[in-house]
Amino acid sequence: MASPAPATPLAGATADRPLNTALAAFWIGLFSFREMVRRRRLIFLSIVILIPVVATLLWRWLDKDGLISPELWMANLGGMMYVHFMVALVSLAVGLSAIGEQVSEGTIIYYWTRPLARSAIYLGRLLAAQLVAATLLATSLALCFLVITVGNLQALSLDFLKLYLGNCLVVMVGAVVYTAVFACLGTWLNRPMLAAVLYAFGWESISGHVPARIQELTVVFHLRNLIHNETQGTRDIPNLLLELKRVLIGGEVVSEWQSAVTLLAVLVVTTALGIWLLRNKEIFR
Repeated sequence: MASPAPATPLAGATADRPLNTALAAFWIGLFSFREMVRRRRLIFLSIVILIPVVATLLWRWLDKDGLISPELWMANLGGMMYVHFMVALVSLAVGLSAIGEQVSEGTIIYYWTRPLARSAIYLGRLLAAQLVAATLLATSLALCFLVITVGNLQALSLDFLKLYLGNCLVVMVGAVVYTAVFACLGTWLNRPMLAAVLYAFGWESISGHVPARIQELTVVFHLRNLIHNETQGTRDIPNLLLELKRVLIGGEVVSEWQSAVTLLAVLVVTTALGIWLLRNKEIFR
């Protein structure tokens, strides 16, 4: 059962004067982050994020002849394993429960007994969930970086460092966007798990791989579009998918700034929708 809101009053709040929304969101986010990192599911997620690390260890062990360069491995790791699987999985596990779990259990009413705007409650919980998801994924990718470079200092080229930092940024952006989507879904539906799984591993996974305009309706396409490994051309899977789209349907490839704007729009719309849903949510105990 989710922990209730802290019993101590938030600084600056009184019965007659609600706390400023931004400040309230900060305090709620701080308390919620502490709550989320203590949950049992974090143990499961801590194991899950080691999957790419184990895969990287196997690559170091098996590829004695250097058939796959560090740049190529990092490009495929970020563009496929993280963007197409890890980001959605971790964000789903953290985002669905950010608000939806407290709504379904009714424990969110502990927040409502205080002079807090519902928008502040939603934003605080969402920010905490986004921070947890982004931290887990960035830590996982950092461990992969260490596995690649420890005892292999020649891999530390400028191109490799740029690729790693770019992947890390895209993975964290993906965590922020996907968590907002799943938090909104968790607020809307009483039992959102099936819908979330179908969205993340049905719609996103299938449509995100189709070399047609339908790709552009997925989050995963725009995340993948931000990852480039120019030193390897089309040898890595993300660039190969972009080239395949260009050949099959022609036209201009979606630019990076267009993908960035699209991801920002998804973040803003799902966050605003989630706030609206929470404001109109009725809790019965």
